[in-house]
Amino acid sequence: MKMELEGGKINMMKHLQSVQKSTHPNEAHYYSFRQPLALSGHEGSLNETASVERHFPKTTGLHKTTLLEEKWFGPSVWKSKLYDGILPALVMILLTLLFNLLFIPVEVLFGTPGLLIYTLIILAGGVYSLGKCVQMRFDEITRAWYGLIAGLLLWFAVNTAGRLGESSFSIEVEAVILLLAVLVTATLWKTVFPLGVRFLAFVFLVEWTLRFWLELHVFLAESFEFFQWSYYLSGFIALSSLIFFLLWMFQKAESRIHHLWAAVGVWFCTLMVLIVFFQMPL
Repeated sequence: MKMELEGGKINMMKHLQSVQKSTHPNEAHYYSFRQPLALSGHEGSLNETASVERHFPKTTGLHKTTLLEEKWFGPSVWKSKLYDGILPALVMILLTLLFNLLFIPVEVLFGTPGLLIYTLIILAGGVYSLGKCVQMRFDEITRAWYGLIAGLLLWFAVNTAGRLGESSFSIEVEAVILLLAVLVTATLWKTVFPLGVRFLAFVFLVEWTLRFWLELHVFLAESFEFFQWSYYLSGFIALSSLIFFLLWMFQKAESRIHHLWAAVGVWFCTLMVLIVFFQMPL
């Protein structure tokens, strides 16, 4: 019995020695940085391993590139500045020049009836654009475009209709009506007006304010010397504002809506410069 116990102890000691020789607990294990790591715990079955060296730098680089492209240097940003900034400003300037100059040959060739039909056609186009700018099935940029066009056409219709006969409003009455329109628009701007109607109202009021400003200068220039030189001063202010809106469009404006608002500013300042320095009719 003793012999069997001693033999068992000897065998156990030999087994422990063999285990200690086969395992080296103090030996450091080094893993290569390029060694694929399991993402889900099942390395070879579903190809779910990824390289640590390749994964993290690519992810970080992609994030930085996307951030820069979205804000400053990306082709999509410059495309938006061109199509949502420069293009709408050019379209608005050309439409303003076209409709302000086209009524002259229409009146000469067709008289007052032709001018009336011309006004009704413009009014129909403005109402059609107004209907499109409030339809939510369009995206906000499309609705803003329709709002711009609607504001221009409706103002052209009102301005052309004023040439059909003598105006019965004095400059004081027009000032009160304009102030009322501005206050109502400012009150309903955020709570009631959708995006397309905001562009429509802003363009319409800008045109109306510009015409009132010019009429005010003509009315008061004979009595007050200030209005004789402030007319040209407003042209230089408009030229400075034009440079400001262009710089803001290309340096600060980031979204497409901001580019459209900058386009409205460029259009207004260009219109003011053309009226003051080149005597363009309004």
